[in-house]
Amino acid sequence: MNRFVQSFLCAYQSEAGEGDQSGGGAPKTFTAEEVQAAIAAAVADEVAGLKASRDELLAEKKASDKRRQEAEEARKLAEQRAMKEEGRFDEFEKTIRGQYDPLIAEKDAQLSAMQNRILSSEKNGVIGSLVGDFIDPSAADVLALLVRTEFEGNEVVTKFAGADGKVITTDPAQFRKYLREHKAFSHLLKADAASGGGAAGGKGGGAASSFSEMTEEERKELNRKNPAEFERQMKLQRGK
Repeated sequence: MNRFVQSFLCAYQSEAGEGDQSGGGAPKTFTAEEVQAAIAAAVADEVAGLKASRDELLAEKKASDKRRQEAEEARKLAEQRAMKEEGRFDEFEKTIRGQYDPLIAEKDAQLSAMQNRILSSEKNGVIGSLVGDFIDPSAADVLALLVRTEFEGNEVVTKFAGADGKVITTDPAQFRKYLREHKAFSHLLKADAASGGGAAGGKGGGAASSFSEMTEEERKELNRKNPAEFERQMKLQRGK
């Protein structure tokens, strides 16, 4: 029988007994509310007791784990000191590696995951700036095969590959030119992109107008149709 039920029955019998003594024989009766209140109080006491026992056991386990860890660390330290004093340097190095290699591997895995996120974000940004030149946005799948991002030292470098998989340039403008002139990609480009990287109105047999040669309307049109190219042209113009 549960402790809270026993507690409730004891309380019930005690109060009933008191009713018999004071009332001359008639047992004391309880309302439904009184019964529910008594059960709730007993349950609360039981839960509080269980929580206290659980917290005590957890505290004991933590203390035991800490003592065991400290003892193991002390044992390893003593063992390593003995190896060093006795000149067993190969064994000493092996124990050190066994102790720290898992931590180094964990940090390496975290660093690799972070680098992959950075490269993926950079690659998606480059693809996003190019996909607007294409008729169908699904061209992003093709660009994903041609755009590569990698670290060179601490710098992220984007490289563009050709249809044969070989890197052809790191310059987005040159890559756009390659796409416009390659028969496998040119028909996938929008008419304005194919005739000049998004510039409105070709000049000189199809060559794109330079930013400085464009009219205000042409610049607005370029910004509307290809904001990435507009920004690139703006930066080139400012750099002159």
